[in-house]
Amino acid sequence: MVFTSRLRGLAFLIVFAATSAISQDKALNVVLLLSDDHNFRALGCSGNELIRTPHLDQLASEGSYFSRCFNPNPICGPARAAIYTGQDSWTNGCITNGNPIREQSPRLPDLLAAAGYETGFIGKWHNDGKPWTRGYTSGGRCWAGGVFDQFKMTLTDFGGGPETRKTAEAYSSTVFTDDAVSWIEKEHEKPFCLVVAYTVGHDDFLAPPGYEGKYDPAKIPAPPNFLAEPPFKQFNPIIRDERELPFPRVETDIREATAEYYAMFEHLDAQVGRILSSVQAKGLDENTLVVFASVKGLSMGSHAIIGKQTMYEEGIRSSLIVRHPGLKSAGSVNSELVSTIDILPTICESAGVEVPAAVEGRSLLGIYTGKEKGREEVFCGYHDPVRHTVTRAIRTKDHKLIQHLVTGENQLFNLADDAYEMENLYDQEDSKAVQSTLLKKLMAWREGPEGK
Repeated sequence: MVFTSRLRGLAFLIVFAATSAISQDKALNVVLLLSDDHNFRALGCSGNELIRTPHLDQLASEGSYFSRCFNPNPICGPARAAIYTGQDSWTNGCITNGNPIREQSPRLPDLLAAAGYETGFIGKWHNDGKPWTRGYTSGGRCWAGGVFDQFKMTLTDFGGGPETRKTAEAYSSTVFTDDAVSWIEKEHEKPFCLVVAYTVGHDDFLAPPGYEGKYDPAKIPAPPNFLAEPPFKQFNPIIRDERELPFPRVETDIREATAEYYAMFEHLDAQVGRILSSVQAKGLDENTLVVFASVKGLSMGSHAIIGKQTMYEEGIRSSLIVRHPGLKSAGSVNSELVSTIDILPTICESAGVEVPAAVEGRSLLGIYTGKEKGREEVFCGYHDPVRHTVTRAIRTKDHKLIQHLVTGENQLFNLADDAYEMENLYDQEDSKAVQSTLLKKLMAWREGPEGK
């Protein structure tokens, strides 16, 4: 996605400390935690009164929760590549799963390593190569292929080959956090950047040990935009995500899955608390920038969709929390339009590292302090021509226009009046002016140098 101006997907946490523009006498460190398939409404600080995420809510209260953050391409590889490069999918080359990141694209660990950082990685790797071949010099166990099951994840030792793969001894979030805490507690001769990429709330939707029954399905409503069938033709029911629950959708199935899903994130919140405690115990919290963000979203029954392969808010909207130790937040909730590609330049500016000209993201520090405004619009895309699902979208502060390129369907929503995207205004007379403006901007983006 290129930008011009209390639920799932991959949340993303950076505990960040680097050579700060604020304090030059003590270098800041970075611990980056990613969660997977995290619906943006599955956080207490998002206004969800059912889910319990006290540590993330506290983090937001001490910094800022960016309530309108978007990811450029809501599937695993591309969404991660956008974070790691600060670039749109069509710029970094990772348009769909399996595509490598272009060699000329900037990468977060390389930029920090060049500035004297130790770089570490733990958890889910879903891009080309391995973490240890892409700029990271140390870390813990990684999911780099094998069984993907939160209870018996196949993990590879950092730097190891297939012979080091073993089945994890505990639930994935616990294992990754154990490794992260051990890594943080070590003595580090350099400032460090640690990335911890969690695998929840990726399916299957199963509560962690000790969290079973935490949420009563009878008390969890289906989403307001729940539908039994999707309201457009370009929908692929054979994508793995969509086979998680029977089709057409039934509200009881959605409620039961959401109860398990919430438990996964309550447990993840507790793991975030452990990491924040370890940072504090090491005396690093006062020079640590913390950023939490989801890699991408998840629909969980909205518009009859389970997965994230959608231009609706549930797919392209990501959770983002920033807490900077040396800057005062303009408010605990920030509604400016921002992107996950903005995370890399935010880290760089905080660390005193020059942001490469090729980076398309923008540092969030000016927005964080209230000195700058966010973007006027964001652009998103999902590209799977093999399974006949190709979408493009523009999202402004109040409107969204979606193009389904295989079927030629178009959708236009007034998000100010229709937050759940239920009324398609495309080709309605009263919406022709805004429709024309958005179409011109979207086509200009699509017809750019890379061709979209």
